[in-house]
Amino acid sequence: MMHQPTDKVKKIFIYLLIFLFASSIFNFQILNYFFKFFKINKIEIKDINYQKEFNSFEDQNIFNIKKEDFISITTKFPNIEKYKINKIYPNQISISLYETEPIGKIFKNNELFLIGSNGNTFKGKDTKNIPLIEGTLEVNKINYFLKKIKLSNFSLNKIEKLIYYPSNRWDIIFKNKTILKLPSEEIVTNIKRAEILLRRKEFKSKVLDLRIK
Repeated sequence: MMHQPTDKVKKIFIYLLIFLFASSIFNFQILNYFFKFFKINKIEIKDINYQKEFNSFEDQNIFNIKKEDFISITTKFPNIEKYKINKIYPNQISISLYETEPIGKIFKNNELFLIGSNGNTFKGKDTKNIPLIEGTLEVNKINYFLKKIKLSNFSLNKIEKLIYYPSNRWDIIFKNKTILKLPSEEIVTNIKRAEILLRRKEFKSKVLDLRIK
């Protein structure tokens, strides 16, 4: 009589183990299905030049992909100004990359580099629609001056060259061979003055020197 409770306990324990084992297998199957269901199997990107950089996202769980993961990749491309990421559940990603507008070009060690409106420099194909910058390779100075020109009515595609001088001033050489010499101070004000003068019919000189007050 004393063995009956012990046998019952053993049976209950065995049944409990069987239940736990069966439920664990079931839960594992559900979990495994969940991971497969949300595993990225398609990455849609318009420009195939960047496709391989994002292939590392394939077979990853779509919920595990964070914004920082995309930023770490896009920073490899200084010509990318902005991007847009769409998660298409359950297992696809759509990526749109927007390249910056080239607004200037420089030569470093006889190699051509473009300057984008995002402030970055990068290698690219030569284009006659943007001015060549000479006299400095300091990107901060170049970007500062280019921004001032962008705020004016001067069209970059009509400027052949921008020359920087150690006295911290610039010359603008237009494609029609007109030369604008700017002083080192009040750049915006003097660019506006130049715009007015260059529009006048009586202005026939090829050199406009605004260093002379």
